Amino acid sequence: MCSQEVSVTIEKDIYDYAQTILSGQSVHNIENFNHPLCQRDVVDFVIIQKAIKLGGLDLTFKFELGNYDARNIRLLLDGLLLVSFDTIWYQQLSKHTDKLYISDPIIRKGEYVTGIYTSPNNINDLKRKISNDLSNVSIVSSRAWYTDWQTLKALKPKSLEDEADWIVMAKMVSRGWIDGMLVSFNNQSPFQYSGHDYFIEAVPDIKIPLQDSRHFAVSRSHPLAEQTFKALQIGIKKLRSQGFIKRAYQQCGFFNEMVKDWRAIIPQNTPE
Repeated sequence: MCSQEVSVTIEKDIYDYAQTILSGQSVHNIENFNHPLCQRDVVDFVIIQKAIKLGGLDLTFKFELGNYDARNIRLLLDGLLLVSFDTIWYQQLSKHTDKLYISDPIIRKGEYVTGIYTSPNNINDLKRKISNDLSNVSIVSSRAWYTDWQTLKALKPKSLEDEADWIVMAKMVSRGWIDGMLVSFNNQSPFQYSGHDYFIEAVPDIKIPLQDSRHFAVSRSHPLAEQTFKALQIGIKKLRSQGFIKRAYQQCGFFNEMVKDWRAIIPQNTPE
């Protein structure tokens, strides 16, 4: 049976990181995610492809690169996108069960923990300003990131700016225009992210858990919907039982023992 070609959307920076980490090897063969460019989105990118293949469906993906975070849900609902290559918050997906198949959780509730990242020059000042909420600091995030946004609103920052592009956020924070942003942890110490014209670092000893699970979504109205969802679910169960999912997130630093004893800032009212 010939492999079917399917177009999928992916953030350009994540695709580029993934290609660097893969270094020419097949996405189905990678086992080691201990790379300085690795992050949660890259692991998602690998898991979705491995799961579908393990589930018995042979698809060839044609990648459309761009800034799709805010548009992917609409593309899925309209049947223009078969499957999300980035996991999505359950609270966001649960509103659309009539139009979307929702996979088993990839990141289970309670597993997603973020740091507050800022300019290295601002770390000590920001650490002093953060108490039991974020009322003394300005934060940038995206309304498209449902649970991030709801959690931040509940933590009452001095200001909360909406920006769709992650790299633009990082530049705003790096330049000191905004105090901080929520970013997951990686396998570097200290925890840092850098790129063209930005450098951000986690404020030490402070973490913010995001109380929701993350899943892949398949558009019910796409011609390949049923077989893709069936294969995806089979593959996820195999990867979970093999320990691949936990191991990959641990290696990239997303599941991180180093922050186990950091102080958690938890809002009184978070999404249920």
